[in-house]
Amino acid sequence: MIKSYVALFLCIILCFLFSSCFITQNSENSESTYNIPNVTQYTQQDAEITLTTSITMESTANENEISRFSTILYNKEENRVHNIKTAAKKLNHTVIEPGEIFSFNKTIGERTQARGYKKASILVDGEKKTGTGGGICQISSTIYNAALDADMKVIERHKHSKEVPYVPVGKDAAVVYGAKDFSFKNTKDYPVEILITVTEDEVQIILNKKT
Repeated sequence: MIKSYVALFLCIILCFLFSSCFITQNSENSESTYNIPNVTQYTQQDAEITLTTSITMESTANENEISRFSTILYNKEENRVHNIKTAAKKLNHTVIEPGEIFSFNKTIGERTQARGYKKASILVDGEKKTGTGGGICQISSTIYNAALDADMKVIERHKHSKEVPYVPVGKDAAVVYGAKDFSFKNTKDYPVEILITVTEDEVQIILNKKT
């Protein structure tokens, strides 16, 4: 009788130990199965984001760009902005051959009402006045800075009678038809194209290798 109780007690203990081991092992397996997919999934997503970003940057890069310069349109007077856009339309896609000298006044021509220019604010002897074509000095100044960044040879350049807010001090280029011109020489061994964009907030000039 005693032997039967002892045998039964041993069986109960063995069953309890076996059950505990099975639960522990099952719990460990369940935890490892849960963690591994999470690590793998995160790494894959991170790689996809990095790859997508690299592809986007490469596709938008302009290999032919030589220089780029932008100036802010602080003065958004309607006629002034109109004159800037009129001059930009005339200048945009101008191609300068190797060794050729670009002249702002020769390219734009005289600023008259017949050519679509309006009266806007200009600087005369440091004072603010009104003149036909006012505002286009912002374009000539923006091109001047783009030309400097592209290591072009500046032939003629004049400063304003007063500092202007859209470029650093000493980096402006005033133009007056028949009196003050801005010009530079294309020092590259290939044609250079002027690309101009005028938005509500800025004037942007890109000097591009023409292919």
